[in-house]
Amino acid sequence: MGAALLGGAPSPAAAFEMRRAINVAQWFTWPRYEQAPGTGILWPPYKDVPRPPNEAELADLKRNGFDTIRLPVDPAPFIVFEGEQREEVYRILFSAVSRIRNAGLNVVVDLHPNSRHPVWGQHAVAAGSDAPAFVSYLGVVKEMAQRLHKHARYAALELINEPRVKCAGAEQSRWQTMAKQLVDSAREGSKDLTLVLTGACVSSLEGLLALDPAPVEDGKIIYTFHFYDPFSFTHQGASFIPWPDKYLDEVPWPAARRPMDEPLALIDRRISMASGLDQSAKERAAIGARANLQKYYRSNAGAELIRDRFAKVAVWAKTNNIAANRIFVGEFGVVRKSGAAAGARCEDRMRWLRDIRTTAEQFGFVWAYFNYDGAFAIVKSDSDRTLDADVLASLGLIKQERVCVSG
Repeated sequence: MGAALLGGAPSPAAAFEMRRAINVAQWFTWPRYEQAPGTGILWPPYKDVPRPPNEAELADLKRNGFDTIRLPVDPAPFIVFEGEQREEVYRILFSAVSRIRNAGLNVVVDLHPNSRHPVWGQHAVAAGSDAPAFVSYLGVVKEMAQRLHKHARYAALELINEPRVKCAGAEQSRWQTMAKQLVDSAREGSKDLTLVLTGACVSSLEGLLALDPAPVEDGKIIYTFHFYDPFSFTHQGASFIPWPDKYLDEVPWPAARRPMDEPLALIDRRISMASGLDQSAKERAAIGARANLQKYYRSNAGAELIRDRFAKVAVWAKTNNIAANRIFVGEFGVVRKSGAAAGARCEDRMRWLRDIRTTAEQFGFVWAYFNYDGAFAIVKSDSDRTLDADVLASLGLIKQERVCVSG
């Protein structure tokens, strides 16, 4: 991005650049929460399982064409701990930033309150501009910006991930106020640091379209949205979600690729394999999964859906005089089919990833693939950190004549 990102004559210290990023979402996302009373965090705060990438593995990401790591960081430890312990939390984080930099990668530090902490989690933080959790959170934003200031050439600060605030009516007005407070707090810490700002509605495309950037725009802000549409495709087989899409399997992309009878026939088998469901719950799950699958097929979803949706963001950016390369598709990915587990077939997953990446690039947007490991992984497994060549090819990072040869 360079000067185009910053507008006018940029400060050399703030010439942050990003084009092709990858999320490393399990490094600092899940602190070791106390089981009772459930409001505290154990020391040391962060887990080492799954193992975060080492310098050689980060260098492999760089060698294969990624230029930036989006690093989600749960802010709760920076609120809960005080004094020397808080300093140690910052040392732990900035040691990771150094590891990323040693591999030649830039970093977006993404402040990422999650759903599991009742006092400092995403629902508490998003409760309102005067909510105690949000007030404390603003202090973290300011201090994180201060500490990142001297690294502004290669580091950016994402102010919040997927806020649980609606993007219409009074809640959107509330989010406008909160977004300005977030930017103002960060600017108290650094006038030059590149910031990443999202709309409401859990960082959805609709949330970005509802955002009025005028009150905060200073030429040094990247605007982000996450894209997992259609959800019944991207989250098929996702055991971690509460919705019936978790019981879908082998849903194709595009929808017309294979007849609905094929994935429909798999629903009952997936539900029968689910643990903890009584007969009534299984019947409700089957009804919900079938309804979502039928809705997906009726939509006839394909690449044109992505183009139409991204075109709306392009219009929003142009209307607000925001350069296309300041639009950041901060997350996109598909649950992969692995062994006996449900998920998207390799060839369908690769088509969707390619459609997202090429459409983003056609509009001039920058992007971050989700994720390094886990259900959406680019690595082959927790034990085999070899990068998946099919994913790399779909992201345009390597050339490969055939994908999913064994899929």
